[in-house]
Parts: sequence; C-alpha cells; structure tokens
Amino acid sequence: MVKTTFLPAVVTAILLALPALAEDTPAVPPGATVDRTSKPLLGYTLTGPAGATDFDAADRLAIANVLYAYSFFYDNAQADPWFALFTDDCTFVAGVPGEGALSFTGEGFRTFWRARMKDFATSGQKRRHLMPNILVLEQTPTTAHITVQGLLTNTTEGTAFTAVGSLNYEGWLVKQDGVWKIDRWHDFPDGPV
Repeated sequence: MVKTTFLPAVVTAILLALPALAEDTPAVPPGATVDRTSKPLLGYTLTGPAGATDFDAADRLAIANVLYAYSFFYDNAQADPWFALFTDDCTFVAGVPGEGALSFTGEGFRTFWRARMKDFATSGQKRRHLMPNILVLEQTPTTAHITVQGLLTNTTEGTAFTAVGSLNYEGWLVKQDGVWKIDRWHDFPDGPV
C-alpha cells in the first residue's frame, strides 16, 4: 500500500477514488462526489482584445489578490483564512488529466481540505504555489472567469528543493458585499504532482 500522508491533497483524493472509478462504483472521500464532466481548461477564445481597458482596475487587483491569498494561506496551512476566500456554497473540483475528478462542496469541502492541510503541515515538506500567470477570461461588475497557470514547488525538511509540477487552475469568482470570492474552482495540474 502506498503511504499517501505526504502526497498533495489533490493527488491523495484522486488516488483514493481511482479503483472505484474503474469499477463504476465510486468510493470517494466523505464530502466528495465523482465529477465525470469537468475537464482542464486547455484553450479559450477571448470575447475582446486581451489588452482592452474596459474593466474596473480595483476589481482586477482584488481578484489577483484573492489568488495570491489562496497560495499563501494554503501553503502555510491557514485553513480558516483560506476557506474565507470561497463562497459558502462553493464547488471545488480536483483531478488529474485523463483520470476521474472529485467535486467537493459545503461542509464536506471544508472538512476534507482542512484535514489535508493539517496532514501536510506536519509532514516535514513545505509546498509553495507560485501563481503569477493570471488571465481574466471574462469580467463583469459582479462576476469573473479566470485561469491561472503556475508552478508547485517542494522543500523537504528545509533542504532539498524540487519543482513538483505545473498548475492549471480555472476559477469563477463572484463579488458579494464588495468582496470577491471563489464560487467554483477547478484544480487540474498538467500531470502528476
């Protein structure tokens, strides 16, 4: 049996579900369901020029800050501030391309990811999500559709540094009471992490 304690949360969840996906009788972590329709974003046609200036710059900066906070809070195992970046009824889909994906919502989302953060925080490994490549695909005064590409790194016991894999995120954000929050998030790394 492969010890999964130190694997990233996404891979652990997927590994737990893969045997069941093959049998068509899913056994998934509590709080998750098998998502057979979500896929990684591999292309998109913009509705206007990428350099257009017809958007609210303060909103655009706030959206980027949500994504930077996502990395910071997750990498430092700060579950409560990380969950505050999401709507109460968000959907979080995680999967490896070519395999099944898992969808988390509500309290199941919070319970699963809180446990994963705690496990990883005590593993002796330090992950960093480097997410500088943010592209806003669509933005209105109250909604945004974005994609993020980045790099996941790891340092073991403060010594060995490695690049773990490339990240491919897609997100849908909503503005609630003047605050941007993630309403739906797709986490599909380009390969195993």
